[in-house]
Amino acid sequence: MNPRIASMENLIARDPGGRNVFGLAIADQLRLAAQSLRLARRAAIVSGFFVTGAGAGETDGPPGAHALAEALRALGIPVDLVTDARNAPLFHALGEEPRVLDGSPAEVAAACAHYLDERRPTHLVAVERLGRGADGRYRNMRGADVSETTAPLDELFLEGGRRGLTTLGIGDGGNEVGMGRVFTAARTAVCHGRLVATVVPTDYCIVAGVSNWGALGLVGALSVLEGRDLLPAGGKLTADLEKVVEVGGAVDGVTGRREPTVDGLPAAESLRVLEELRSHVAPPPFERGGPLTVGVLGLGETGRAAAALLRSRGHRVRASDAAAHVPEIGLPADDLEAGGHTIGFLEPCDLVVVSPGVPTGAAIRGALHARGIPVMSALEMASALCTNPIVAVTGTVGKRTTAERIGALFRQGGRAVAVGGNRGTPLATLVLAADRGSPGGEPPTFVLAVSSFQLESVVRFRPRVAVMLNLAEAHLDRHRTLAEYVRIKSRIFMNHRPDDALILNADDPRLRPLARKHAGRTFFVSARGPVEQGAWLRRGRVRLAVDGEEEDLGRFEEPFPENLLGALLAARLSGLPAEVLRGGAG
Repeated sequence: MNPRIASMENLIARDPGGRNVFGLAIADQLRLAAQSLRLARRAAIVSGFFVTGAGAGETDGPPGAHALAEALRALGIPVDLVTDARNAPLFHALGEEPRVLDGSPAEVAAACAHYLDERRPTHLVAVERLGRGADGRYRNMRGADVSETTAPLDELFLEGGRRGLTTLGIGDGGNEVGMGRVFTAARTAVCHGRLVATVVPTDYCIVAGVSNWGALGLVGALSVLEGRDLLPAGGKLTADLEKVVEVGGAVDGVTGRREPTVDGLPAAESLRVLEELRSHVAPPPFERGGPLTVGVLGLGETGRAAAALLRSRGHRVRASDAAAHVPEIGLPADDLEAGGHTIGFLEPCDLVVVSPGVPTGAAIRGALHARGIPVMSALEMASALCTNPIVAVTGTVGKRTTAERIGALFRQGGRAVAVGGNRGTPLATLVLAADRGSPGGEPPTFVLAVSSFQLESVVRFRPRVAVMLNLAEAHLDRHRTLAEYVRIKSRIFMNHRPDDALILNADDPRLRPLARKHAGRTFFVSARGPVEQGAWLRRGRVRLAVDGEEEDLGRFEEPFPENLLGALLAARLSGLPAEVLRGGAG
């Protein structure tokens, strides 16, 4: 796995429609698809989803296909855009002349074979294109049969597969070409799954919350592999969306209205995803050299800590807070804005650091994305300026208790440690204190309790040991669905490398499947029985196995076993010896 691409894969699986797309996603498909696509001699990109009730094609699909086509052309790869007659106007609006394949099923099958013979593409890519179900019919996400208005262009992929061509599918609901790779899961996990799940697979299957985002994610992955930014500018993405509506007559596939939205989401949501993808491609801001002008949104404890650390490292700080009156005494900022956040105040910034209390959907964040100004979470910023090893703990409950217990084990073993994070000392404060500490001493390990609010926007945050204790329904007013909450929590390990460690609670059925998405070493804790690698209880005693060696750490006395087991295992993986841990188990 490539950590940056793995993080992108997680990002595009953001699930505004509540379709459980993260549960359908197959790990590492984005990287593998991009690697294969780089070798294409010619690519055909098929898109276009006709909304029968509105009598027009939808806004999801063609803009993403167009962005992918332009990226491939920039790499010198010839591209054909392919669609049917009903969706052709959307491509014409984007300045493209698509190859139109249409007619009866027999005529389309013949046209597909002729196209493959004539153009000889090596790679076929579907972006939001319906695939047939088990009964041979085509259905939208509501389960309605739309076969009469859907040309069977999935035949191109079936025939291409028979010929040994490389096929890629991008979808967001289980009914699109490519989602046959996850047919069984889609039948049970997606609304109307038994009706809508397609049987048309592809070699690579990219699952996204919005199919346009999946195409952008593929461009982002190509950018990482190529070492240059192939993503469209934000203004071009919104312009393309407006063109397919105003010129091509497209409608939103969810609302059915002729407006520049996608799946009921405003253009600002797609801009946010685009710019977050770009942040994975661009060099980290603090590695570009020279002092930066950095905006800080929100001047609570986290914002003030961020501002103090930034100024201590020689950066200029422009601080903005929603409160009408902000005490300036001791405020580590060069310029201050109170009473709300304005783009005029923040426009001179090289990047903007956002406190966790500022929602991802805040208007000011959309304005920053529209201007291409990088937005970074406070946790991300502090970790970018941090060289200390980090142990991070997350979970719905118990994360702070567990972090403090890990800290106690470190101190018991004579190891330098500092504990902070969510509802505690901000990481920026810990970094600043370490900067001012006595030289020559052991750099402390930072043990952090991290919340979903903090993890929403991380890009390169990489704890060497990550602990996920439990997951329950929480913060759904912000995250909407439990599946989305799981995705966000899993960002704690998205940047892991093979030598990094993830600890999962095997007793939580929502956490166990995340092991398949982890690129490093995975360990489990369980109060119910042995695990191959990790910590567990046996007849009231704590057992631990790391790299095959089983150890007895003593009797167990703890009402919340995952907290104790997670703390002991995290400490062991951080190098603490068994004799220290035995004192912390009882």
